[in-house]
Amino acid sequence: MRQAVSLLRLTALLLAAASPAWTQQVQRNDACEAKAGTMLLAGSNRALPIYVAPQDSETLNLVAEAFAKDVERVTGLRPRVIHTLDGESAAILLGTLGHSPAIDSLALSGGIDAAPVRGKWESAVTAVVDHPTPSLRRALVIAGSDRRGAAYALFSLSREIGVSPWSWWADVPVQQQKTVCVTPGSRVQGEPSVRYRGIFLNDEDWGLRPWAARKMDPELNNIGPHTYRQVFELLLRLRANLLWPAMHPGTLAFNALPDAARLADRWGIVMGSSHSEAMLRNNVSEWKIPRDGPWNYQTNRKSIDAYWNRRVLENGRYENVYTVGLRGLHDSGLEATGSDADKARLVESALASQRAILAADVDANVERIPQVLWLYKESLQLYRAGMKVPNDVTLGWTDDNYGYIRQMPTAAEQQRSGGSAIYYHISYWGFPHDYLWLCTTPPALIREEMAKAFDHGARRMWVLNAGDLKPAEQDIDYFMQLAWDEPAMARTSQSEFLQRWYGEQFGEAVASRIASMVGDAARLNFIRKPEFMGFNGYNDEVGLTAFNPLAWGDQNRVRTEAWQNLSQRVDALAAEIPAPSQSAFYELVAYPIQAAAALNEKFLFTDRSYLNAFSHRLDLAYENHNRVVEAYARIQSMTRAYNLLEGGKWEGMMDFAPRARQVFYRPVTGIDAGSGGEHLGADWGAAPEGATVECDRQMRQRSVFRQEDATVSINAAHYVRKQDSAASRWHVLDDLGISGASLVFGDPGKTPPFEAMQYDLETLDKAPWVEYEFNSNAAISATLTLHLLPVFPVDAEHHLRLAVSLDGQPPHLLDQSGSGEWKEGSAPAWENNVLRNDARIAVELGSMTAGRHTLRFFYVDPGVVLQHLAIAFPEAPPAYPVPPETRCKP
Repeated sequence: MRQAVSLLRLTALLLAAASPAWTQQVQRNDACEAKAGTMLLAGSNRALPIYVAPQDSETLNLVAEAFAKDVERVTGLRPRVIHTLDGESAAILLGTLGHSPAIDSLALSGGIDAAPVRGKWESAVTAVVDHPTPSLRRALVIAGSDRRGAAYALFSLSREIGVSPWSWWADVPVQQQKTVCVTPGSRVQGEPSVRYRGIFLNDEDWGLRPWAARKMDPELNNIGPHTYRQVFELLLRLRANLLWPAMHPGTLAFNALPDAARLADRWGIVMGSSHSEAMLRNNVSEWKIPRDGPWNYQTNRKSIDAYWNRRVLENGRYENVYTVGLRGLHDSGLEATGSDADKARLVESALASQRAILAADVDANVERIPQVLWLYKESLQLYRAGMKVPNDVTLGWTDDNYGYIRQMPTAAEQQRSGGSAIYYHISYWGFPHDYLWLCTTPPALIREEMAKAFDHGARRMWVLNAGDLKPAEQDIDYFMQLAWDEPAMARTSQSEFLQRWYGEQFGEAVASRIASMVGDAARLNFIRKPEFMGFNGYNDEVGLTAFNPLAWGDQNRVRTEAWQNLSQRVDALAAEIPAPSQSAFYELVAYPIQAAAALNEKFLFTDRSYLNAFSHRLDLAYENHNRVVEAYARIQSMTRAYNLLEGGKWEGMMDFAPRARQVFYRPVTGIDAGSGGEHLGADWGAAPEGATVECDRQMRQRSVFRQEDATVSINAAHYVRKQDSAASRWHVLDDLGISGASLVFGDPGKTPPFEAMQYDLETLDKAPWVEYEFNSNAAISATLTLHLLPVFPVDAEHHLRLAVSLDGQPPHLLDQSGSGEWKEGSAPAWENNVLRNDARIAVELGSMTAGRHTLRFFYVDPGVVLQHLAIAFPEAPPAYPVPPETRCKP
């Protein structure tokens, strides 16, 4: 989106741009009003009033008041919000076309060009206009195509003058300025990439709800209107428009709050309900089995229909997106008997009833009502079994709860009038292990999956499961920027986004250092999330890690030192952060990194205590035992400090042990257990002697890979040759991968139609390929392990195939599809894949001669992401996640 309006500020530059959607230059100027043509918004003891027509949306009054507070925080001057222009010589005119006579008059007379936004969704034109009315000399006009379009445009100005959307939710301060002004011109805020964009507040039992009960809605002892009011304002500041409210047992149902739906409507927020709660209902709180009977549509259809009908009668006059279909009472499987085909017919009958209710009580033309059927868990199975969905109902595709989208629409499904939606997790309670504590999903993974979804036409709705909202600030903002302007954000790397985002929160002087630290933490967490460091499943019996302390330069020590180094870098930078920004720095940077570091240390030092005890080095075992105790205590201390920030503002928000999982407590060490020999990790092993190729001069010059400790280890980005296609190319994902980067065929946002990009063994001579070179020293057998991102086939018509050939031999055709087959509780391959972000395929290469070899990988199906390749000869020691690269250094 190109924009011509610029903001000028007198004092130090806070930010240059918040996202590709904010392209105007923010400049310094010693006398803003002396700059030719500029228009003063605030300064010199005056601030322009903000005019909203009396008949315009109440949303704009709320947004205008919020913007007035923003200007006051920046300049010390608070604009008035007015509803008449009598006596004013200059003003900000905020309104929506068709609802503000002053703005409609300007559009009619040509004072503003409203044609690019008229009739569009959430669009706006912003312009400096001379003599916009007989009484006004000048005005900054913000004309929205609808109420949210105008609201987003005004809040964009807040972001540009240095008020972060996270000013309240993450205590980001503003830098005060003497003057704020705009230069002449106009800009158009176009339609968003995705129509509905929002968050789901979920698993709120250990953060959002206890905090709200203490600090926001104590009279309810629960999440209430004061909490939601802050959420609604945040959503508008982020250019989001949709909320699925909190819905766990113990949380007040959203609609149990008086005027809750009205409050959402006042803020212009579209309400929905989760994938398991049809028709805006909160089943766990609102359906009472003693009163209403069983939640079984086969036996109790009349009661369930009436239950849905009552909510539509109450809320149907507001903007809603209706979840339709049928699941269990509370995020559980469908309660019905019969085959999948029988259950599919049952859901179809529920859909018919729901649509009849909507037609009767909302709009007789039911196709105009936003409806979505979420293909989550067993619902996807029923859809695959032939469940018929009305063409205008949006198909809601979901991830596997760990960030990998299970299926996307085929070419035929992309033609449906209802379009497609995506439900995506960055927080989850469930199998094979929770991750409710810290937000560790890297933006690079969100981009890889959501850009792929966008390319598949999933553009009707994106919903992000954000857990307690904090500490997911960074990922929420990224997700919403991607949903707003996908083409631009898909071309923005993770490192570019992080530097821009942290520059917005803390200033450009420290942005690159913070972005580097956060990026390094993201890489370490991608290898293993903090919550998964117990290397256990849902059984909650923690074990030793797989970070081998006996090989590869001591992987345990390497990881420990990486986290300790990061923590030290945070401390060094924290000493330079100004006092007003200390709380924000702790919330957004220090706690997420240093708490993760402490939890890693807790388990890595536990490993060493067992190794020490087994080796009868009790002095070292006690030393590492004490380090475990200290790391555990440090997490608790940091958590208390978090909740006490800003005078206790966040009391109850951060829990160091959500759901009291054992991974969060002090593990049993080698000192606690005795000798500890029987507890040594099964994956640990000492390095073998020999089995290494020495690098000669030519190998060093060519930086080729060699056999080292019976292993050849290569990051997928380090190929020596490639062949692209005429339509697309091999693309390195710099910020995504268990060993630093990954390789995929097809640039995000530029991929040609997927159905045109398939090959088989007969056509591999035409397929794109990449090649790797390495040297081995003996004619012995070897096993190649491919480490792939654990994605799913892109849609129902594709597999996840690739082919590999050694030294020009006939290629092996491999298929990753089976390793990702998903069924909760009975899919060990998938369980391991998501816990380590790594799907592995092993190929027996057989014996090879000593000397140089070439491995070629052929592209066959779309979506395969190659992270790493490791060739293991006999006696190769284990490694996690992979051995370090065995590259000859120049």
